[in-house]
Amino acid sequence: MAGFGINPEAATTAASDLGSAADQLEAAGSALANALAAVGACWGGDESGQEFAKDYVPGSEGTVQAFTSLVEGLRGMRGSVVDAMTTYRAVEDAHAETFTRGI
Repeated sequence: MAGFGINPEAATTAASDLGSAADQLEAAGSALANALAAVGACWGGDESGQEFAKDYVPGSEGTVQAFTSLVEGLRGMRGSVVDAMTTYRAVEDAHAETFTRGI
């Protein structure tokens, strides 16, 4: 395909950065989950507290779940990039060998 080029080493390095970002997000998500658990249901059980909890609890649970989803997504992208670059290198090597042998 004309006009297409990629630097497999740079892409693999970028994939490693995705793994590092996932690790950092995982730590932040864990810290958030721990902080929320430590606070507990501090809003109380009265009518005002129950009204507050109706929005707060699903929102906080959704936020913690979003961190988990982001981490999984970044790790999945990292793996996909690494796999793609492994395949790219193998195909390039096979083509180079074919041309070296003289088709």
